[in-house]
Amino acid sequence: MSSTSSSGDSSRSSSDESQLGLLDEKREFDYNESTVGTSTWLKPQYPRQLWNFGLCFSLRHLGRLLGQLLSLLVPSFLHRRSPNEQGKTDKLAPTAFLDGMRGLAAFAVFICHLTYGTFDIVHAWGAAPDPETQPRTAFTEPLRLPIIRLLYSGPPMVAIFFVISGYALSYKPVKQMRSRQHEQLMTTMTSSIFRRGLRLFLPCFASTFIVICLAQLNLYRLTEDFSNQMRMVLESHCYTQPNMWLQFADWLVQMLIFVDVFNWSLFAGSIELDRHLWTIPVEFRCSMALFLTHMLTARMSSRLRIMTFAGLIIWGVSWDRWELTPFWAGAVIAEWDIICTSMAASGLPSTLTDSQRHLPRRSTRILYWAAFLMSLFLLSFPDVAANATPGFVTLDSLIPRNFTEKHRFWPTMGAVLIVWSSCRLGVLRNRAFCWAPVQYLGKISFPLYVMHGPVIHTLGYLILPRTPEVETPEVMRQFQRDFAKAAIVILLTVIWVADVFLRAVDTPCVNLARRLEKTFFND
Repeated sequence: MSSTSSSGDSSRSSSDESQLGLLDEKREFDYNESTVGTSTWLKPQYPRQLWNFGLCFSLRHLGRLLGQLLSLLVPSFLHRRSPNEQGKTDKLAPTAFLDGMRGLAAFAVFICHLTYGTFDIVHAWGAAPDPETQPRTAFTEPLRLPIIRLLYSGPPMVAIFFVISGYALSYKPVKQMRSRQHEQLMTTMTSSIFRRGLRLFLPCFASTFIVICLAQLNLYRLTEDFSNQMRMVLESHCYTQPNMWLQFADWLVQMLIFVDVFNWSLFAGSIELDRHLWTIPVEFRCSMALFLTHMLTARMSSRLRIMTFAGLIIWGVSWDRWELTPFWAGAVIAEWDIICTSMAASGLPSTLTDSQRHLPRRSTRILYWAAFLMSLFLLSFPDVAANATPGFVTLDSLIPRNFTEKHRFWPTMGAVLIVWSSCRLGVLRNRAFCWAPVQYLGKISFPLYVMHGPVIHTLGYLILPRTPEVETPEVMRQFQRDFAKAAIVILLTVIWVADVFLRAVDTPCVNLARRLEKTFFND
């Protein structure tokens, strides 16, 4: 009987060992049983090494998580590259210059939103002030001069965004149209239509959710007084709800407003959580209109297609649809650029291009440089009082009377000109806009756009100086110095936040859209 019992215990022990998959733990296991006695149900019945193994595994896992978090928080340009990566030179795409241009435009929009609540940035140089509302002499500060004021002017940059979007969204479809690859074109169009909304809206869902989290941390309540004392543009400031549930419910309501893509009024979709995002629904609606136009013109010849787009541009301007005009114009520029490049590559004689650089000859480059300089001047069109600003009075009189957003008419034309001329000027296309820092701004341009508002309304309003009540020259000089110091901190923070947002949110959203496309479409 005892031998049977002993053999049974032995078999159970070997069975336990095989199940644990560890080294020989029988003696320690038996020792634990004998010492614990009747209270074994109070303590774990596993070997000490198993607990040590679990602890080590947990620590290693925690270490990896902390390492990944640290890597995420460190800006991407500070990451160490392997020798193989350092030896590689990134080959830029033919449209890389558009990324650089977009990055510079996003940076100018950030400067605009940082300053327009405190300083008058809407009047251009020489504008005669309204004697009733502005008891001062003419606006003569050097920063208000044409071209220079583009450093902080927001509306022209929006037009540049839209022209670039029209070009980028048309480049591949137009190449397929010209090659008569209609089946591939259908795949491209369905992919673009499916992913466009996800690409635009998903990151904004995340950024606005961050806003309500910051609000529940009372960061928006702390800066509410500063927001209300703005003397120029008074932006909507996120309202802090009594609890997270009400804040989340308000967020859901505002997201429904945000994705109202069926309302074609200009600021449809604008939300209080971040007024800067008003361009995102506009971008989506115009993208859909552009895709529809692509399908309309897909089987046309290049000449007829360009004529159709030109007619739509004129029609859009006549009906006060300034936001559609740059998208259609971007499509025309894309096709024109493809034509010039293909002519140069095939070695055909052309008065427009050089056979080696795909760029215009010297006589034609003068025309493009003139167009580029003219575009900068048109982009400098003042936001207000253009009829009282030297150099812009005549242009103001030429704006169609039915055009409600008059300050956008000439900047839109300037945006078309600057993209068109930059396509043919090698020093801009291949150097200036492809310079590494500018390309980095292009890389983070979308996160920079969607995240600069929350940073300004929280950290910015905490450290920016309050507007002085008495504006003597000495007081204003000190105020401007303090503002510049705070602006540097805000700038560095915005770049860091945009870099983190790019890797943590924006890129995963792009990848998610691609995975969903593969799931929904059977190819």
